[in-house]
This record gives sequence, C-alpha cells and structure tokens, in this order.
Amino acid sequence: MPKTILIQDPDVLISLDLAQTVMEAWPDASVILCREARHILALLSDGQEPDMLIMRQSMRGALAAGLDRLVGNPRINVLLTEADHDEEHSIAEAGWRALDMPFSALQVREALRDVCPEPDPRAESHCTSIGLG
Repeated sequence: MPKTILIQDPDVLISLDLAQTVMEAWPDASVILCREARHILALLSDGQEPDMLIMRQSMRGALAAGLDRLVGNPRINVLLTEADHDEEHSIAEAGWRALDMPFSALQVREALRDVCPEPDPRAESHCTSIGLG
C-alpha cells in the first residue's frame, strides 16, 4: 500500500534530500513538503493521515505546537531531526524516533525500514511530491 510522508524542514535542500531518500525506499510514496510546523497542523486538521512525519523539531517544539494531540494515532510514525539529548526518554515514551543532525541518508533509510520492513527497491518510482510554504 502506498505511503504518505509529511516532511517539515525550513531548509528546502534538506527537505528535498529527505524526499529523495523516501522515494528511493518507497517508490510509490506520496511526499508532502512543509516549511513550518503550522502547515503540518493544518494538513492533520484537514484529515490528512500520513504514515510518517519527518519533522525538524525538538520534542518540546512538537509539544508546544500541539502535535502531540493531533498525532495521537499510533499508526503515524514520527521522526524528529532536531531533538535535544535530554528528550530521549520522552521521545521513546511517545513511540517516536529521533535523528541527530547532521544525519546521513543511511540513517534515514534505517528509520524508514523500521516503519516498512520490506521496501521493494526494484519497483518503478511513482512518487508524487507536494511542497507547501
């Protein structure tokens, strides 16, 4: 089943790099790029149900933005790319994951593999990408 991934990062180059890594792992994925957390909030409020959120947020930032209430769905996996080291416990408790910056494409692929253990690298890419803000 095709995946829907929301990627939030104010740096367009990082967003595009993350989108490329997602497309390599899940060729039929839909990728939505957002520059700010408020765009994710709007999409979630409008009923978008992504399989994964990749956000340049700390746990504190995500909680302050209200993402903890909206994400409450255990089917949605969250990967934070700007978490603080003292947040490890609260991130694990929420069932989320974190990567330390700078991170590699390999680390992102490993996090994606946790969500989808059997990506088919031979599949033709039908990935769609939408950018917001």
